[in-house]
Amino acid sequence: MSLSVAHVFPTDRVAYLMRGRLMRLQEVGLSVSVICGDRGYGDRLRECGLDVVQIPFAREIEPWTDMRCLWALWRALRDGNYDIVDSHNPKGTLLGPVAGQLAKVKAVVHTVHGFLFNENSRGLHRIAAEGAERWCARWSDDLLFQSREDFDYARAHGYKKSDRLHLIGNGVDERRFDPTLHPEARAGKRAELGFAEEDLVVGMVTRLVREKGCVEFYQMAARLAEQWPRARFLMVGIPEEKDQSDAVDPVQLMREYGVADSCIALEHRTDMPELYQAMDVLVLPSYREGLPRAVIEAGAMGLSVVASDIRGCREVVVAGETGLLTALKDVEALVAAVARLLGDRDLRMAMGRAGRERVMQHYTEAQTTQRVADCYRQCIEEGR
Repeated sequence: MSLSVAHVFPTDRVAYLMRGRLMRLQEVGLSVSVICGDRGYGDRLRECGLDVVQIPFAREIEPWTDMRCLWALWRALRDGNYDIVDSHNPKGTLLGPVAGQLAKVKAVVHTVHGFLFNENSRGLHRIAAEGAERWCARWSDDLLFQSREDFDYARAHGYKKSDRLHLIGNGVDERRFDPTLHPEARAGKRAELGFAEEDLVVGMVTRLVREKGCVEFYQMAARLAEQWPRARFLMVGIPEEKDQSDAVDPVQLMREYGVADSCIALEHRTDMPELYQAMDVLVLPSYREGLPRAVIEAGAMGLSVVASDIRGCREVVVAGETGLLTALKDVEALVAAVARLLGDRDLRMAMGRAGRERVMQHYTEAQTTQRVADCYRQCIEEGR
């Protein structure tokens, strides 16, 4: 059964990060279109063989723009005659399912990349975030979850009937993220970046926003630089998101914390497997995750990981086996965990091997794409 699917993203930049999944869905026989805001990545998506429709989209709450977006999204879905609309966080939570229902798309699904709240959320933020997620569930026919903890929470708290909740996970492109495909990458990439072979490189790959733990990364770097003269730090970020209220400037942060001489910040990179190869440890001190792609990619490349002990991270990282987990926003614990790995090469290597084995067993793009395609077909067969 050939199905036409419209994926709704707040920006074409976010869609571009998920291009591997979208292209894989086409490989298994689905017709895929992208409806998104314009941040200059539309042509790159079209080069991947994807149909792209760009509309006004603001990632933050902007009532006038949001109304224009809802109208444009409704028209695009109506005119496209799609079988399925699949919206993605965060603004897709509010607008995508509503537009899909109003356009009378056969099946309206929403992919939960990570709830807007977690166990550490409190007060008005928790109330508003959970309200937004329940709003989304009300307008969606089915919900697709990357994180098992999010999936279990939605099922336990009655977001929808159990047969309308689907655990799809997340995956890495196993045809690209494979250390054996890049045997010379470590030496070559380090030389390009100015790192020596004896340097100990601590990396982070993330969106450049505060909630990903970027500030904590540089605070950690400042402390480690005093203890480890050979420590170097590599921030690989999605370009600064100036429309985000918590956007950060990595260059400003490295100067603020006095690590400019030992730290490099990169953007607009397409050589991620090689960059992972240049690292010794990956760090992700994030405040909120669904199922973190950077951690999965690092695992696929055989890197040990230090991450926040939050939903998503602790699902991928097996503490003490594939990496270490630290308390949220606890910089001292983060420093101690990274220092432990820097000081024990055998432990780093063992965790890296275990991490790659776990990723290949549970988190490949082939597995995830097939689960998504199966969910789409089930949604159509069962109807609303």
